[in-house]
Amino acid sequence: MVWPGAIIARRVYGPQRGWAAALMAAPAWGFGVTSVVLLALWAAGIRSSALLATAPILAAVATIPCRRLSGALDLPAFDRRDVAPLLIVLLLVPLVVGRPFARVGEMTPDGKAYRAYFIADFEWAMAAVSEVSKGDVPPKNPFLAGETLHYYWLADLFSSVEHRATTGSLAIEQILLVNDTLIALVFAAFLYFFVRHWVRSPSAAAFACAFAVLFSSFEGAQQVFAFWSRGVPSRLAFDALRNTNIDAITNWKFQTLKVDGLHRLLLYQPQHALTWSLSLSALLVLRQARDAGRAGVNALAAALLGIGLLISSFIAMFVGVAVGLYQAVRLLFARRWQAIVVAGAAGAVPVGAALAVTVLLRYVDRNSGQIVFVGALNPLAGHNTWTGIVLSFGPMLIAASAGAAVAIVRRASEFAVLGLVIAVAWFFYFFVDVVDHQHAYVGWRAGHLLFIALAPFVGYAWQDLWARGLAARALVALGAVLLALGAAPMIAIDLYNTQDIENRRAGPSFHWTEILSRDELAALQWVKSSTPPDALIQVDPIHDGVEGGVWAYMPAFGERRMTAGVPISMIPAKRYLEAGQRVRQMFAATDAPDAYAKACALDLQYIYIGPEEQRVYPHLRALLDGAPDRFQTVFHNGSVSIYRVVRGMA
Repeated sequence: MVWPGAIIARRVYGPQRGWAAALMAAPAWGFGVTSVVLLALWAAGIRSSALLATAPILAAVATIPCRRLSGALDLPAFDRRDVAPLLIVLLLVPLVVGRPFARVGEMTPDGKAYRAYFIADFEWAMAAVSEVSKGDVPPKNPFLAGETLHYYWLADLFSSVEHRATTGSLAIEQILLVNDTLIALVFAAFLYFFVRHWVRSPSAAAFACAFAVLFSSFEGAQQVFAFWSRGVPSRLAFDALRNTNIDAITNWKFQTLKVDGLHRLLLYQPQHALTWSLSLSALLVLRQARDAGRAGVNALAAALLGIGLLISSFIAMFVGVAVGLYQAVRLLFARRWQAIVVAGAAGAVPVGAALAVTVLLRYVDRNSGQIVFVGALNPLAGHNTWTGIVLSFGPMLIAASAGAAVAIVRRASEFAVLGLVIAVAWFFYFFVDVVDHQHAYVGWRAGHLLFIALAPFVGYAWQDLWARGLAARALVALGAVLLALGAAPMIAIDLYNTQDIENRRAGPSFHWTEILSRDELAALQWVKSSTPPDALIQVDPIHDGVEGGVWAYMPAFGERRMTAGVPISMIPAKRYLEAGQRVRQMFAATDAPDAYAKACALDLQYIYIGPEEQRVYPHLRALLDGAPDRFQTVFHNGSVSIYRVVRGMA
């Protein structure tokens, strides 16, 4: 999958220096280009694993036009001194994901355990892979019968092809965990590559990357201090921290915008990690170009943005604003009027093609009103603003401010582009909102961009101050240690909590650990083996005390669609909530004829009564058992019953 990216890198940077880009930036490029070719084969109806496996070869052929850009880009001076620092940055990935990934779906005496809240993105990916692997283009919506999946699913296509080819031998979980780890390594390599464009010292670049991933937030320190100042015993404080989303304390305790650190990007967000690598590569291409007005250079940058748009649309639009502003300002200041026209035309073709594909694939539910709001202040960002910023970004802002001061003193104008990126990120942080994601979605993405863009300033500060003699070295080392100590509690608590499947306590509207009992596992296996792939298996989509993963329960673990569900990743939410309420009325019915009438009106096929449904609707199982002419029992064990709705009854 990544091989075609190496070909591109070797061509545009030249064979002598392109090896560095081939190792660090090209994996993201190759995976993106090959994914687009894989999409073309998939959309053409090809389902043969052997034919789909030719996608990297076809993608390599598609890179032939890059020959015209031979040597068009400059590259920082990479050499063998970069090897050890790069390996250190890559080791951040197993440090962060190793233990949490090892415990995903771990078998316990009670059943399979999944750490809730943190696992939500992973369960969504399971549901997406299950649906895409069935072969419909566009995929069907597993949460609303008869609808298209309105979501950017290209990032899941490769895993879906693997799942389709290995059904029965590899579980979706195994495929996703391996691919998530590999893409996390791709992002880590790109982050080092990105920082090295502003930082000459390999060790300083590695320090900046590690600092950005591990030491980004004071939220953990704030909570530890709060418990200490109140005299809370250490055991009680530890228990409280186990039951806290520590990287969202700004929202939980101060009701301001929540921001995730880059370590969470490595954990369960491969589509976003890949798109940051692709879209920011577009910025690097324009910055490195020997002739920024050249049509081919702008087409390459736009192609990287366009592929990113297909993989994680909002991030690509986000970075696209910064890239467009940078290119326009650069060419305007140079008074290259003709180059502006050429660049605009060359860039519009790939991005326009990507937009057309998103429309054809129906990524966006265009019939449900406005989704993204621009201009008005995000209400969370405007509440306790400085508290939120200091807690979420404090260590990085302090370290990066030192780098910015040094850059100003040294008149390092190359950092101006990062200033533009940071300005765009803050604009999105404050003035762009996705309401149906509790006003939080843009904060997550803006936070990631800020951490990435601040990292070169951190490395530059370390590089410059370390070279100023023993006293400066002692000062910068002391400052780094103090900031790391202030940030360490958050990363330590968060990484502990992501793997803590022993925590069975109730959280806000979910339990911290989601357990699939052995009865449920048997029932879900029956669903996968004994019902058609397009069957509709309905669980209760909405109820009091909702479990963390109930929204993805059937699509993720049973690999079947529902008539109606309420997903957390698709917007607007109104239609799903309304459909879920109609289904809930059937579950709440008090007699069999009423339940049957409602089931027929909703065109339900199978009704799944598991432990949660029995807890919320204790009468329902007996009610359906008492009407075998209407509800045929097709599966039953100690805690799960599945019924087929019999058609044609009066």
